[in-house]
Amino acid sequence: MQPIVELHNVTYSYPNTEKPALKDISFSIEAGKFVAVIGPTGAGKSTLCYCFNGAVPRLFSGDMQGQVIVSGCDTYENEIPVLAQHVGLVVQNARSQLFNVTVREEVAFGCENLGLPREEIRRRLQEALAFVGLSDFEDREPTALSGGQQQRVAIACVLAMEPEVLVLDEPTSELDPIGSEQVMEVIARLNRDLGKTVILVTHDMDFVTRYADRVLVLSDGSLVEDGSPREIFSQADLLKKIRIRPPQVSEIALRLRECGIPITSIPITLEEAARDLERLHNG
Repeated sequence: MQPIVELHNVTYSYPNTEKPALKDISFSIEAGKFVAVIGPTGAGKSTLCYCFNGAVPRLFSGDMQGQVIVSGCDTYENEIPVLAQHVGLVVQNARSQLFNVTVREEVAFGCENLGLPREEIRRRLQEALAFVGLSDFEDREPTALSGGQQQRVAIACVLAMEPEVLVLDEPTSELDPIGSEQVMEVIARLNRDLGKTVILVTHDMDFVTRYADRVLVLSDGSLVEDGSPREIFSQADLLKKIRIRPPQVSEIALRLRECGIPITSIPITLEEAARDLERLHNG
């Protein structure tokens, strides 16, 4: 089966910079997967997100080498409005994406630019708002909503375009714990119930272990590791080197192992940690 996302030897430098933001990155993603992208600040995570929808290099200019293909579309050969029908991008600050007077106008905006029939726009609008739990918010002003609600409106805007791939760059970084949980549950349902391919950039490792099938680790513009959450968070030396803290339960297990306690596998969930510690205690 053809991957839905492909990167082939992608290197990119912003204008007037000597150091590349991305260095020779290659990977592919199968349709329907939930992929987390992690790494320290300045690793190139946001730049990678902008590659998927063609903003890099079209909007930011700069020098790009290699190839990015999303849903069969080469991002260098297709205009951003064409790519927007296949990949949707949600950034960490939802306010920067919301500019209309009402939620209805906000969610309908992208569909209107595609020239879709009025009834089709109405259908997509209602379905998108219902999915994110904001059906009664059509006449509300986006700027008057809470941070979590604004982020869900931004997701609805992307969802109304019916893309196959959703890219989310730190969507919970400015939210409180309740808002973060609500937004992450919407994202998880997009993947689980609608089969959308999700690419999530996050610093919250607990979200990674709960939702992701696969983890891409970036450091200094390079892809340094690619594996399952369990494979990634079991590598204490790698995590220390790139300054990434593992989930709390994994960190505790790694420290216990350093103290000589015979922990054979590193837990990545609270349930696993409780089970493993009980086994050690009984033994």
